[in-house]
Amino acid sequence: MADLAAPPLKIELVNTSGLPDDKVFFGFVGGAGSELEAVNLGDNKPIPFSTCESPSWYAFGALKSGVGVTRFIGGRIYVCYDAPWTFVRPNYEPSPVNPNDPNYLKRYDKMELTYQGSQYDVADTTSIDYFSIPMELYVSKAGAPVGSVTASPTDRVVAALGAITSPARGAVIEDRSGKLVRVIGPGVYPPSPGLPASPYDDFQSYLRYLQADYAPSRGGTIAAIKGRFGGVGENPTTPETKPQDYDFRAIIDEALNVTLKGATTLLGEHTLVLTKANLIGPSGIYGANPDFTIDGKSTYPLNDVYGWMIGDLLSGLNIGAVGSTVTPAGAGTPVGEMDSQRWFKLKDYFAALQPGRAGNYNQWAATMAPLSQAYNFAYSDRFAHVVATLNPAVVDTLRIVVMGDK
Repeated sequence: MADLAAPPLKIELVNTSGLPDDKVFFGFVGGAGSELEAVNLGDNKPIPFSTCESPSWYAFGALKSGVGVTRFIGGRIYVCYDAPWTFVRPNYEPSPVNPNDPNYLKRYDKMELTYQGSQYDVADTTSIDYFSIPMELYVSKAGAPVGSVTASPTDRVVAALGAITSPARGAVIEDRSGKLVRVIGPGVYPPSPGLPASPYDDFQSYLRYLQADYAPSRGGTIAAIKGRFGGVGENPTTPETKPQDYDFRAIIDEALNVTLKGATTLLGEHTLVLTKANLIGPSGIYGANPDFTIDGKSTYPLNDVYGWMIGDLLSGLNIGAVGSTVTPAGAGTPVGEMDSQRWFKLKDYFAALQPGRAGNYNQWAATMAPLSQAYNFAYSDRFAHVVATLNPAVVDTLRIVVMGDK
């Protein structure tokens, strides 16, 4: 449990962007239920959330002494180049994909952290929605290194991401002078036929492969969604949030809808259905937030056993585990026939699981994985190192390094 008064966490900010200190801005942005207790160590004045009513942005030079944090829940630290983005309404954050957003051509990025004095506190960077400014995180205790989250320079990342869209560089946004603004990720585009149209593969070829080539010899089954759900929190109160085993069979039909049939040890038998439309939409396999039904009742992924099972399926589709005929060394079973929980112990993903089938995995995530330890799809943490611990027993300092383009 978190201490009532967490020991201060020092946040050090390092500017290696190549821009002058007065052109790099930081802002602490929260949402509903967010909490922030922090001070500028340069003058010991409180640092508030930046809001529509009271925008609070800091040029790098103003925070050179660091920030002392004793509580930070549900918030993000934004980095902006040249000028901060501006609020247009309460609880607003800019859209990376909407060209009509007033901040569309401003260059910004963000990192996330939770700190309340708990062993579970962590910090991470995220490239799920877009990539713009690379950041690295380093944590230490009394000067001794504890861990890190690394990244690559902008130009290297943009060159790699520009090659996976049709047309090439179709998701690269530049300002009126030709300078990079961001690369838009595949999970934030509007559903078809909305504009702008996504230049990314939409997984239809993957689903068709599963339906036509993989499932027929396996009785229509494409995956065994099976494992152990660990429960939610220390004292879960509902059957759906309590620890339990689950065992479901994932079946695909002619229309490319996927049905999960099976049971959990606490909830008994149930049927979950994900339609093709909800799977291939940007919020589906890519965005990991598709609508689905449980016994005919519409819902969406929640923090419970059903959400966890949907996460197994979507994770497997993102990394190419679903329908994989590859048998890893020493495994004895092809990846596609493993219980889904075994996927999270694999050492190789993406092309290694679907050789010769580039459409059968998340190419954005596959491209980002060797370049950055940021979250590159919603379930990255099930497979890879993407967070830096902020457990106060082992960490007293978080260093955020804003990297350059070269």
